[in-house]
Amino acid sequence: MMKSDVTFSQAAAQFDRSTRESDRRGYQSQRAEILKRFPREKWPDMALEDYALGQAESEDTYCRWLEFKSQSLGSMRGGNARKLIVYKRKDRDGWYFPKEFSNEREAWRRLRSEFVQAFQLAERGDWERIDELETLARGRALKLKSLHVYFLEQVLPVYSIHHLRHFLRALGRPTEEIDASSAVALNRNLLAALRSQPAVADWNTEELPWLLYDWRDPRPTRRVLKIEPGRDARFWDDCRREGYICVGWDDVGDLSTFESKEEFLARFEEAHPHDGRLAQARRKGNELWKLRELEPGDLVVANRGIGRVLAVGEVVEPGYRWAAGRPEGRHTVAIQWGTTYERSIPPQARWAKVTVATVSDTLLKTILDKPPKPVVPSVYPRIAAALERKGQLILYGPPGTGKTYQARRFAVWWLMQQLGREEADAVFVDADRLRDAERELSTSQVSSRVWWAVANPKEWSWDRLFRNGRETYRYGRLKRNYPLVQRGDLVIGYQSTPDKQVMALARVSRELRSDGDAPPTIEIEPVERLDQGPTYDELKRDAVLAQSEPMRFNNQGTLFRLTQTEAEHLLGQLSERHPQRSVLQQAADSGTTDSVGPLTRVTFHPSYTYEDLIEGFRPADAGGAGGGLSLSLEDGVFKRVCRAAQANPGRPYLLLIDEINRGNVAKIMGELLTLIERDKRGLTLTLPQSKETFSVPPNVFLLGTMNTADRSIKLLDAALRRRFAFIECMPDSELVHGAEVGDLALDDFLDGLNQRIAKAEGREKQVGHSYLLVDGQPVDEVEEFAARFREEILPLLQEYCYDEYATLAKFIGNELVDAEAGTLDAEKVDDAEQLVAALAREFGEGEVSSG
Repeated sequence: MMKSDVTFSQAAAQFDRSTRESDRRGYQSQRAEILKRFPREKWPDMALEDYALGQAESEDTYCRWLEFKSQSLGSMRGGNARKLIVYKRKDRDGWYFPKEFSNEREAWRRLRSEFVQAFQLAERGDWERIDELETLARGRALKLKSLHVYFLEQVLPVYSIHHLRHFLRALGRPTEEIDASSAVALNRNLLAALRSQPAVADWNTEELPWLLYDWRDPRPTRRVLKIEPGRDARFWDDCRREGYICVGWDDVGDLSTFESKEEFLARFEEAHPHDGRLAQARRKGNELWKLRELEPGDLVVANRGIGRVLAVGEVVEPGYRWAAGRPEGRHTVAIQWGTTYERSIPPQARWAKVTVATVSDTLLKTILDKPPKPVVPSVYPRIAAALERKGQLILYGPPGTGKTYQARRFAVWWLMQQLGREEADAVFVDADRLRDAERELSTSQVSSRVWWAVANPKEWSWDRLFRNGRETYRYGRLKRNYPLVQRGDLVIGYQSTPDKQVMALARVSRELRSDGDAPPTIEIEPVERLDQGPTYDELKRDAVLAQSEPMRFNNQGTLFRLTQTEAEHLLGQLSERHPQRSVLQQAADSGTTDSVGPLTRVTFHPSYTYEDLIEGFRPADAGGAGGGLSLSLEDGVFKRVCRAAQANPGRPYLLLIDEINRGNVAKIMGELLTLIERDKRGLTLTLPQSKETFSVPPNVFLLGTMNTADRSIKLLDAALRRRFAFIECMPDSELVHGAEVGDLALDDFLDGLNQRIAKAEGREKQVGHSYLLVDGQPVDEVEEFAARFREEILPLLQEYCYDEYATLAKFIGNELVDAEAGTLDAEKVDDAEQLVAALAREFGEGEVSSG
């Protein structure tokens, strides 16, 4: 768990190395086995057959040991087989090797030579020159893991370049160390950074990654899949006895030999040419590929049919493995099974159509009969890394792809992690906890308010508030202020004739409310008595406060608002006059930033301006007998967030901007476009209206969402695009894979419709999956689907078509659209059963066999 409030030294002090003894034993035995089989002296004459994967007999080759049989030495799994540089293809004849070589033997001789050179350079301590070895440079993880095996204390068992940069950044290392381009340099920079930490002076390289990943793990948490071991679970007895899960589709061969997912999918489609349309075959291929993506710690639910759970187990090393010795069902994943979860569950209709599928948190809770371990969406660590690297990021994509949904959930999760909250991951399994956490973190009112309340001794006095502990404050003048009062606001207590002096500091304990027929009131509670508060005459002479709302109205009223400048000025005065009052000092120090939480949300729109975001003049009541308006300079949302961040440099502040492209971003942000750049953080400039100096602190982050149906990312201001990172959110038919409404397969409908839209209007105007989800689950009622189609999807399509019904017919079919008449078939569209049946005929698919 990433905890920014827990320093590396604190994490090291809390980490118990004795709990990792089994890991230590696995590490030592696996390294010893590699050194025994492949001693350094063997390398100059090592045969290609001893090195490469993909051969008929490659169970004990160097690459097999490094990638699949030595996970305790650090993982280099994932990606494609090309990282091994030379290997035998299993899906077709021949070998893979870099194209500058004429054959695999020539490529192997060069690669072997560079391995030998790398070991020699490492022995001499000449680490920089290792990255100059061009052929070996193609396999960064291969190179780093090999160096760690043979030079144990000189290279860390961390092989991902992204993880290396992540840890360097977390340790606060200089930019030049983090931006190093070579894998060896990054690894050595991280090792040097750790060696400089006294808290881990006696730790070895085997132990240091345990701490790093425990402290700030950049990886997504575990995934949960249901996998049926063959049709009607016919392989289950073998799976339970041998400790794995397996599926069919053996004709595509060993998944670990494919260079990429795309290459595998092409092979899968070739192996299943008559099993249905291409899209359906591709989805089945995606199911099978999930087995290769499983990692130790992930969960697998073994099922029979749609309503029986056979067991729940955890993926263990070596994960995916091609079991060539099995007669069928050769795609296997090693599992440690727990059969105590065998039970019947409510029928899962979509399981009838899928062999491998994601299990939701809600369903897993039903299966386990207890809250599941939270699963962090895999994209969140990527968002976090980009946000921390760049400082600002935009989630963009077509409507209905969950951009705002993901942004809100990510914001809560990330801020809780940054603030060191242990329960950060729990927000994904408890909707109430998510709402509560969001409310707690959020800025309830960016214009933090300090109120001026007048007590008339003929009715009640501030002494009575301190005696009673609570007082209700009647709805009086100025009435416009009362609805704006928020719980937690500060109140300056002024007492009228005969005292005519500031007498108290209080806080709002309840917003405006009416009980029954009684007049509405607010409730306040005491904070501090003030015996040296300014008098009326002093206030009239004060250059700042003389123009405040209460003084303009001569305190003829009950509740007045102070501007931020006025509030800070008055609180500062009160603090100086009462130096022993700690509460007053805290109020003065925090000024009016108390209500600026770590999370602030705004929505851009065509009328949103620079004045809203940074600063600007606003109309204010001039007061006095003649009334009228005056202009008051007020801080905008982002300026207030930055002030709060400057006052609390150890705390993160995230501004979430929804619909960022609906406003004139360049005009709204103004000089902010320069200041938000990572290397410009802390740089000051003078704001044009207030003439104040302003800077963006490094602990401020911006996260935006952007609907590409409104405006393409290509049309954004180039300066804006350069300063933001971008992550695309696209429709994901996997979320409705296997779900049906009537005879309509939802994934077929979504994919088919989007293919047509993309062809006619472009990929940025596709329809998102959220239109087909209810509380995160696929819609399963005909009436509900029909209502969503008529009221949400169809109007969107009509907008895309500009009411060109010939185009609309291309999207949803001639059965529902009369292109010549320019009308819809109202009878079918309005009847849920007929509508779904027509769409099923239009988007129907053949079946693809299960594994």
